[in-house]
Amino acid sequence: MKKNLDVIDVLHRSIENAPEDVRPLLKYLGMKPETLDNTHDDPRGKAVNIADYLRKMGSNDIATLLRGGGGVLYPEVVLDVGKKLKAKVSDTQPVEKNEEAILFKMFENTLEQMSDSEKRMLFQSMGIREHDYPTGAAATIVTQLVGRFGGFAVYKSALIVANMVSRALLGQGLAFATNATLTRTIGAFLGPIGWIASGVWLAIDLAGPAYRKTVPAIIHVATLRQTLMKRVTIGVVGDGSSGKDSLIQAVFGLESDIDPVAGSTKEAMVYPLSEEGNAHVVNYPGFNDYRQDVNAHIDDYLHHTDVFLLVVDASRGISGTDVDILKKVETYATADDILICLNKVDLARNEKDRARLLKAAQERLQGYTIIETAFDPDPRLGADRIGCDEVYAWIKKRVTANGKIAGALPAPQSPGGTKNAGKGARSARG
Repeated sequence: MKKNLDVIDVLHRSIENAPEDVRPLLKYLGMKPETLDNTHDDPRGKAVNIADYLRKMGSNDIATLLRGGGGVLYPEVVLDVGKKLKAKVSDTQPVEKNEEAILFKMFENTLEQMSDSEKRMLFQSMGIREHDYPTGAAATIVTQLVGRFGGFAVYKSALIVANMVSRALLGQGLAFATNATLTRTIGAFLGPIGWIASGVWLAIDLAGPAYRKTVPAIIHVATLRQTLMKRVTIGVVGDGSSGKDSLIQAVFGLESDIDPVAGSTKEAMVYPLSEEGNAHVVNYPGFNDYRQDVNAHIDDYLHHTDVFLLVVDASRGISGTDVDILKKVETYATADDILICLNKVDLARNEKDRARLLKAAQERLQGYTIIETAFDPDPRLGADRIGCDEVYAWIKKRVTANGKIAGALPAPQSPGGTKNAGKGARSARG
């Protein structure tokens, strides 16, 4: 099952995925820019150092002394900042909910400063259609946005607030790598009314130097978390020569060198699905010989993979290895987020045999969605690709159900078509 991210996880993954997104945080905290130099060298250690410094900034002298100089826990800092901003925080809520409450409070403060025409401009920049524009008091507008658009409303609100804080304190907006297009749109909107950022910020009583660091820092970490939560990760698993590489080519149009040797995928290969970097497909090595030295980065990808596509070679039937792989995946996802691709159905001798293969798979893999596929049909049979559109539709449905941005996915590929949607794969090892 997917684990919750603590502040070190958020910073660690952000440093590895897009270190430039973390640099404004260093400026808010007054840390040295070289803290993020050579991010490939111990990125988690760098995340720990930043988190420790943030926690110390959230401590008063007595609290630091009582804790041996280690600072208060991050959830305590968030709670303290939330109370300072009069946000609806609580020590009984998870830290991410308190972060959201802070973002909402700042967003409400911003809305209260805006005219009706400025609000309409804001909603337009968020991609909201005119007949869906919320109305009423600021708090009511935020409630309506969340009710109608769910997690994506939280995400866009976070981007807006983080951009406004950055303009007020750093003199420039942000451009988060995971959704550069959206942040550019918001940044362009904020230009004409940038005074609102300063006005909202100056209206907050930030007594003491610590608050002047921790308030913008917590807002930025909250935005980093929202960015990671909206990132789409699709995992492809299966036994050797089942057709994983062919799936990546057929469904996503990514050019990959297909190796005919079974078990050729020795490392988890990560393919970007968009230039914005907010969607990836991961080709995992076979779990039947999963090595003990696999590093924490691959384990992190497994924990935060949104959906898994298990590719099964229908011509070989459902093997014990396939079942073992499924059991492994079940430790990271629910049955609803696992799709069985019954591949190479074009090799069945006739429709009767194909129906028997499907029935046998359904009996052995009860409770899972199964789609018949042929990602790399035998040209001697004159067959076309089978099931690509259905697989894509299933992915989009599950990604949306998980509160992610389905628009991050590239358009489905037409039969026989290929397109390099990303900029090549990279290994998730070492």
